[in-house]
Amino acid sequence: MKTDELEKVFVSFFKKEILLFFKDQTQYGFNNKRDLDIKKIGISVDLTLDVIEKAKNNHVDLILTHHNIWDDYYEWHDLCLEKLVEYQIVHYFNHLVLDNAPFGPTGSLVKGLGLKQLYPFCKLSDFYFGIIGEFKEAISLNEIQVRLTKYCGHEIRVWQNNNRLIKRVGVVSGSGADIETLREAYLNQCDAYITGEKKSKSLLYAKQVGMNFILGSHTFTEYNGLKAYANLIKENAKDIEIISLQENHFE
Repeated sequence: MKTDELEKVFVSFFKKEILLFFKDQTQYGFNNKRDLDIKKIGISVDLTLDVIEKAKNNHVDLILTHHNIWDDYYEWHDLCLEKLVEYQIVHYFNHLVLDNAPFGPTGSLVKGLGLKQLYPFCKLSDFYFGIIGEFKEAISLNEIQVRLTKYCGHEIRVWQNNNRLIKRVGVVSGSGADIETLREAYLNQCDAYITGEKKSKSLLYAKQVGMNFILGSHTFTEYNGLKAYANLIKENAKDIEIISLQENHFE
């Protein structure tokens, strides 16, 4: 499938409102866009030199990531662009638009943990990036730890700040370490909060209000949402092969 045809597939799963809001090409779009016949896509949360080398070695035509190579990555940004050009590999990324989608990183994590979605939280403009959910029956903190460890594929960390069984949980995949979002989960009577990053202030706040703080990793709380996106693309572009270029756990 040609690059321009594939681009239509990439954006077809999202509402026009959010695509227009993030139309500046920093939250979704291409790096090194070129007119190619795309036969193989490699997926990874981040674009790094290691990922690009894996893509080259696996004859990947397009790398699909969640994160852009941001300008403040300095020399990393420039080196990645140089390698994409050298290897003639197209890069497509989808960040906040995917984060808002029901099948995106947070939606996939909520589903993976067996939570029923109650309502969204963590709002930017008219769009939400977190979900408050409930278990059908309250479960132990240890059981959540087991489920999240399995979901992420690595040992997660827990700060236990109450001894109750857990019924209601606030979830923000990736970077959800700000106190404002944590407080919103607390005000919505969450017993626990799950995200992929932490700050000392957020840990202190969780301790003071008595809410359990559960930490996966930024990368691996988001990977399954990217994978779900790739599976939708595959359903609409059946001739394309999709492979994983995922990084090892490093956080």
